[in-house]
Amino acid sequence: MNQIDKILSKVGDLNFRRRVLKILEYLDIRKEDKVLDAGCGEGFYLMLIKNIYHCDITGIDNDDRILSQAKKWIKDSEGIKIVKGDIDEMEFPDNTFDKVICSEVLEHINNDRKAVDELYRVTKPGGILAVTVPNSNYPLCWDPLNKVREKLNLGHFNPLSEVWGGIWAYDHKRLYSVDDVVGLITAAGFKVDKVQVLTHYGFPFNHLLLVLGKHFYTKLNLSEEIKNSMEKFKWNEESEKNNTSLLYNLIQLVFNILKKIDSKNDREFDLNLSTMAVSIKAVKP
Repeated sequence: MNQIDKILSKVGDLNFRRRVLKILEYLDIRKEDKVLDAGCGEGFYLMLIKNIYHCDITGIDNDDRILSQAKKWIKDSEGIKIVKGDIDEMEFPDNTFDKVICSEVLEHINNDRKAVDELYRVTKPGGILAVTVPNSNYPLCWDPLNKVREKLNLGHFNPLSEVWGGIWAYDHKRLYSVDDVVGLITAAGFKVDKVQVLTHYGFPFNHLLLVLGKHFYTKLNLSEEIKNSMEKFKWNEESEKNNTSLLYNLIQLVFNILKKIDSKNDREFDLNLSTMAVSIKAVKP
């Protein structure tokens, strides 16, 4: 198992895992690069990139609660800087970063065009921007409830609802078609180098499964060994006791079934196929 696979070994959201691998492929990070994670959330990219590439990386987010969580996971890692701010109004100087990540962030921002203009400003000439956004043409099996409502012209459930919000959950302002996100990025001045759509196949009601798994992990009185087995930030911790636990083995069985289904996504899909995400590699001329 290589280092990337090891760090991703406890990522239960396989759509997220696929996005991570695509972003690393696009960025082709070198040790001397300065990297920005715009909308860093809990800091998973910060941790992963620092462990693999040992370069300087900065994360920015505007949510105090989630930044507090990021600082807990990252602690005092040398070469990682975490700042509070909005990505549509950053204080970094022009042409600061060689590589920029903006993954599952633009859909949360009211003025996404202003945000992409800012990403262009802080990227060095010749620098690379890697973007992923949720696809408006998403598969029925992933979120049947919202898909049926949309087909009946009833709109979608409240995006503030973690359960019923489905693909709109966590306060998404919009989803994107391929043309939407390509147009947004090129309008800011970037040259789009690669466009792909990711993750067509998945377990029915996959979002609900992930929500239930999160509540199972965070709300129930589980042993530390079981919790560690489900926490992606604790990829380097394993307990021998896990191997004999019935619950641990059941979790691994479910995870292996999901991975088997997800393996069908190991291909490049037609851009018109329904998928969970649109990914873009763009270059600043």
